[in-house]
Amino acid sequence: MKDRKAVIVLSQSGQKKMLGLSLRQRLILNASEAGWGEFWLFHPDRDQAQKAVFELSSDRRILKRNIRFRILDQGDSGERLLSAADEDYLLLMDDNRVLDPGILLSLGENLPSFTQPLARLEIRGKDGHNQPCPGLLLVRSQAGLDRVLNQVLAGKPVSRLEFGSDDILSSLVVPGGFALAVSDRESFNRARHWLLQTARKPQDGVVARLINRPISLFLTRYFLYLNLHPVVQSIVTLAVGLLSVVFVGYGRQLLVPGGILFELASIIDGCDGENARLTYRITRTGRALDISADAFTFVSFFTALPLGLYRTYGERTWLYLGGFTLLSMVVFYLQLINYARKTGLNYNIVAVVKEVEASQNLPGFQNVLDRLASRLAFIFRRDFFSLAAFILIVVGLARLAMVLVAVLAFLEAVYFYFYSQRKLTPGLQRKGELP
Repeated sequence: MKDRKAVIVLSQSGQKKMLGLSLRQRLILNASEAGWGEFWLFHPDRDQAQKAVFELSSDRRILKRNIRFRILDQGDSGERLLSAADEDYLLLMDDNRVLDPGILLSLGENLPSFTQPLARLEIRGKDGHNQPCPGLLLVRSQAGLDRVLNQVLAGKPVSRLEFGSDDILSSLVVPGGFALAVSDRESFNRARHWLLQTARKPQDGVVARLINRPISLFLTRYFLYLNLHPVVQSIVTLAVGLLSVVFVGYGRQLLVPGGILFELASIIDGCDGENARLTYRITRTGRALDISADAFTFVSFFTALPLGLYRTYGERTWLYLGGFTLLSMVVFYLQLINYARKTGLNYNIVAVVKEVEASQNLPGFQNVLDRLASRLAFIFRRDFFSLAAFILIVVGLARLAMVLVAVLAFLEAVYFYFYSQRKLTPGLQRKGELP
């Protein structure tokens, strides 16, 4: 698809930093993901526009996306931006807007079927009511583009453009969340709050939604001031997790601190992903590191726990149970790798848990065991497992925690074997039979 063009009216507010990016940077990166690739920047003082181009062009995220910048000068006409034969729209935006990231994505998807010449944007909320989205305007080359540009070049922000009776101004309604103008401290704080919530993940379980995510979002708000790369945060989380492994493996008086650190690692594990989503730094390397570090920490902790119990109580039974648990986990992860390779699923236990939870709606997964597994799958999420282990260890029930982990790890490996066989064998899936 041909890159769409946008005009951004620069202001002092657009330079404000919010959650690791200036408002201007965030707006451009968001629009880039939605299909806009060429941005014309306007400021009454051309030097300010030139400075903005230089600052934006030096950002690695923008360089990787091949975003192009041009300066809109006094005297420029609509033909310089869009030819008379161009049927696409020019998007005009004030740079002090904070938008739900999904708004521009929805706009990009809806534009091809939109035919009106001049349109303001409206957002349809969850309650079904439409709310205006000031500061954004869509216009075609033959729909009074010059009149619109003349007002912009005269110093008017997009939100204050005026239209005459001859202008056919319509509305394009897209689903979305929030669209806020940042003009003072109150509006800044409100926009930051709503923007921070977009770092949540739709697949978050109950523990993540109610406990881990609120804490990690609170921490992320301050971590972003440090401008740490998400990969660095993943390494820090891994270090905390490995320290918990050392503590719990030593046992005795370090069992409880080890359990606390394990839960802390589970909580701050969300910070790297939140950082990546909020600052547009999602990479394959970061995702692979995050998933691998999670799995390694998880397996290492429950391999070290029986060693710690042996050192604490002197009973060799814990070593045998630990070996059995480790074998069950290795078998499960080998199956997971094979299943992910054949289905294209990410090597992520959360993705598997989501799939198992939804499997109760499939015709081949209707027996009692399948329904039970779909309802209990949430306990295999790392956040739930970490919280449960933390609570049991802190209240002095580390041995019970180890027994439960051993049983659940074995059941997980066995069930996933039969589950994956049916998913990968259409005939068995249709019959709902176990191989």
